[in-house]
Amino acid sequence: MEDEDEDRRRVAAHIEWQKQGAWVVVWGAYTRRYWAFARWPVPPGGAVVHATDPEALYGEMRKTEREYDFLRWRYGGRQAGRPAR
Repeated sequence: MEDEDEDRRRVAAHIEWQKQGAWVVVWGAYTRRYWAFARWPVPPGGAVVHATDPEALYGEMRKTEREYDFLRWRYGGRQAGRPAR
């Protein structure tokens, strides 16, 4: 189980690297899930997503990025933290 957890921690670190620091991504050994915490300005309470596999996590992250208009914030043009309309 420890080797499997270590592999999943490496996958989480790779996802975080791919997202260029916009998310903190961890593997929860107890929950058996990947967790991602948004690091850009979002409404109070933040944005946290989780999934059992990397593909589903990417999907949840993209959904959250669209909801809070992440790309527009990242590349300028609007105030961060407001849901997209």
